[in-house]
Amino acid sequence: MRQIFRSFYARISTIFLLLIVVLGAGWVTIAFNSARQLFSKVEQVLNREYARSIAAEIQPMVAGGFDANRVRGAIHYMMVLNPMVEIYLLDSQGKILAYFTGPSDRVERSSVDLGPVKKFIDSGGQQLTLGDDPRSTGRAKPFSAAPLAMGSAQGYVYIILGGERYDATLRMIRQSYILRTGVIALLLALLSTLIVGLSLFFLLTRPLRALSEAVRAFEKGDRGRRVDVRGRDELAGLGKSFNEMAATIEADMHKLREAERMRKELIANISHDLRSPLASIQGYLETILLKDEHLTPAERRHFLDISLKNTASLQRLVEELFELVKLDTRQVQLKREAFQVAELAQDAVLKLKPGAEAAGVSLSVECPGDLPLVTGDIGLVERVLTNLIENALRYTPPGGSVRVGLLPHGDSVEVSVADTGSGIHPEDLPHIFDRFYRADRSRDRSRGGAGLGLAIARQIVEMHGSALSVMSRVNIGTRFRFTLARSSGS
Repeated sequence: MRQIFRSFYARISTIFLLLIVVLGAGWVTIAFNSARQLFSKVEQVLNREYARSIAAEIQPMVAGGFDANRVRGAIHYMMVLNPMVEIYLLDSQGKILAYFTGPSDRVERSSVDLGPVKKFIDSGGQQLTLGDDPRSTGRAKPFSAAPLAMGSAQGYVYIILGGERYDATLRMIRQSYILRTGVIALLLALLSTLIVGLSLFFLLTRPLRALSEAVRAFEKGDRGRRVDVRGRDELAGLGKSFNEMAATIEADMHKLREAERMRKELIANISHDLRSPLASIQGYLETILLKDEHLTPAERRHFLDISLKNTASLQRLVEELFELVKLDTRQVQLKREAFQVAELAQDAVLKLKPGAEAAGVSLSVECPGDLPLVTGDIGLVERVLTNLIENALRYTPPGGSVRVGLLPHGDSVEVSVADTGSGIHPEDLPHIFDRFYRADRSRDRSRGGAGLGLAIARQIVEMHGSALSVMSRVNIGTRFRFTLARSSGS
């Protein structure tokens, strides 16, 4: 039971029901007061001339002065004719001079405030005016009044229109009627609220319940749970925001899982690439130490050359790892300047020319003579060219060729490195920029590098606002390309 009232639907429904009860009670109270005022006004307006008629009857009795017994007898006679009224005779100060009551009746006041009396006379009885009730010290009632000349003195006839018996009877009937009407109206209001209000609340809060269920399901691991968004109100906006948030979280979790997978692969690849040359270096050095006296100078030099080669490979791997970490963490800041990319490509080719000739591969640069200046970091762009050319040379067989192409391309210059090597299988193309990735079928691990060169090249190209793309056909060749923005002065 407690769990039910914890729901938003139950709480808002309870508040609404309480509000209806309060409004119903207020409506009954207002209706009662309005009915009472209406009844009093109707009664006063209908009887506004009654006091004037009584004054006309009493006037001859008091024309020569006030005679209490004679006036009291006349009042008694008039009250017998109409027992529902109470008749009082007032002097000019509002003091009660004469009245008639039954044996059990008591008059609590000795005087009446003349302010309401004069207001009633001035308005002709057209406005609801309540005056003092002589039989109560704190109650006001509708009345009728008229001036009366008592010799040389000014007096007033003051008539309470609802007597005590009349009030008691009317109070009983009114309370019974109002109570019955109020209870019926309140029950009808509650019943209509239960049927209509709660149904509407149920329909209006249904999207909120669906959103709550989706959030709980998402919290318990159902990452694909979404909300059916309908409409354009705040709840629809909230559902849309939840769907977007859930999609973002799911994508971030996928990225985290992918990053964790890549981290494990990175550790495994680093371990492998470090272990192999270290084991080779250790083996050759141990051989030199154990068989030093029996080794010829040529054998000793051969072992040392292999150890030095493996040491250089380790050094390059460590340097590439540090470089990639710096690029990932944005520790490398671009030093942009205008330069001639043709000259930079020629320098890179000249630096790698001896290795290409030794491998029997043709290495050249192809570019037009009027190539514009470009903007970028010279050192980092050279690093990209070097990595791409070395990668092409590594997988191009003897007799093949590697060409560095430079062409104007709109507001930029296109740089490409194409080879006639073994190519890349289609299923391997999406992964060639992954760290330590090497396609074992077409790019043998024994011939490849550490698998970081293309990852580094892509990071640098993206820092320059471009993208490194690749096209390849097996046994035909591969072509990498990217663009550099023209210098504003060219």
